[in-house]
Amino acid sequence: MFLKKSIKALLIIAPFAALIGYTGYRVYQETKKSDAPAAGAPGAQQGGRPGGGPPGGGGPRAQQVQTGAAASGRIAETISLTGSLRSKQVVDVSPRIAGRLTQMLVDTGYPVAQGALVAVIEDDEIRQQLERSKAALAVVDAQIAQRNAELNNAKIELDRRTQLVESGVLSRNELDTLQMRHAVAQSQLELARAQRRQSEAEQRELSIRQGQTRITAPISGTVSRRHVTIGAMVSSATPIVTVVSNSPMIVDAQVSERDVTRIRRGLSVDVTIDSLPGEKFTGRIMRIAPTLDAQTRNGMVEIEIPNRGGALKGEMFARLTLNLGSVRETLLIPRDALIYRGDQPGVFMIEEEKAKYVPLETGLTSEDRIEVLKGLKEGDVVVTRGSNLLKDGDRVRVQGGNGGPGAGGGAPEGSSGRPAANGPNGAATGASPGRDSKREGRRQ
Repeated sequence: MFLKKSIKALLIIAPFAALIGYTGYRVYQETKKSDAPAAGAPGAQQGGRPGGGPPGGGGPRAQQVQTGAAASGRIAETISLTGSLRSKQVVDVSPRIAGRLTQMLVDTGYPVAQGALVAVIEDDEIRQQLERSKAALAVVDAQIAQRNAELNNAKIELDRRTQLVESGVLSRNELDTLQMRHAVAQSQLELARAQRRQSEAEQRELSIRQGQTRITAPISGTVSRRHVTIGAMVSSATPIVTVVSNSPMIVDAQVSERDVTRIRRGLSVDVTIDSLPGEKFTGRIMRIAPTLDAQTRNGMVEIEIPNRGGALKGEMFARLTLNLGSVRETLLIPRDALIYRGDQPGVFMIEEEKAKYVPLETGLTSEDRIEVLKGLKEGDVVVTRGSNLLKDGDRVRVQGGNGGPGAGGGAPEGSSGRPAANGPNGAATGASPGRDSKREGRRQ
């Protein structure tokens, strides 16, 4: 009975104990929150340090930046292109007749001159046919000699009988018979001569076929690949070796629709090769395609590059810079100032110690300057270093006044071009201005 009363009392007391515990826990949490500002007070008095507000008040601390000015300058228009080198001439050397390869006189990497012997195919059968042709020609020569003798004999007999007929000794019928024998002898001689010409033609054909067993290089160059070995059966569809001519080298580059009309044949091109750092080459535009690609609206330009010393190899990656020869005065800003919001280029300016984003329309790009077509005027100060960390309304403080690389705003003269992600040292491409600077700025 006592046990039942104890259990009943515990069941009544337990909910009250739980309620008291929960209430005490909530009071403890509220007390802890109210004590937090007091604990953080020393940090709040540090003035501009991380974890505290600026001296004398709250709010974020000012971002330190450097600035530069928009200034007039001269810019020369260039176009930067890229492409892979290829040999001007690439020839697969194949035999003109079928047979077994008996000699191979060159290998990969061998230089060859035009007309040099490359390989030899067996010619035993052709030599035998050639000997038979020579014998047949000798037989025909003997027949011609015989027909000549017969014709001369028929002519002598015809002349003698003609005199007898004229003197009345012989009848006219006998003379007609002799004339027929003379005509037959002459016909047989002509047949023998025709047979001789036929034999001579067959002999020349066999000589040509025998010459075709000796495979020669059609161009001067270097053997880039050997395809077969001695003893292999080859035919006219089987390449023996591949010969390439590496001087000059060729680059096929695509130029945008807006630039291809300004390119002319003979224009000089500066060339650098990624795999040959420090070396520069000079090429020349030799051919310009008369039509554009229907998909890309780009035109194909073929550039020849002299291969001094044979340093250039096929499929090397080349970077090309074309100077279009036009120089103009324009408004320029430091390249570090350009940032992007999506596809929109722009800069940050400072108004009342706060950053303000200004969208721009940009043009050409030089190594350290961007052309501004719309959005700024000469003398406007823009944020350079630190601009990629800013947002509209951020407090800013100029480090050392208008110091830093972008300060002063003057734009030195020099070459420039359309910006390209693949351009060397920030060189230009032939893309439209709206997309040019897209590759040159930093995205925010």
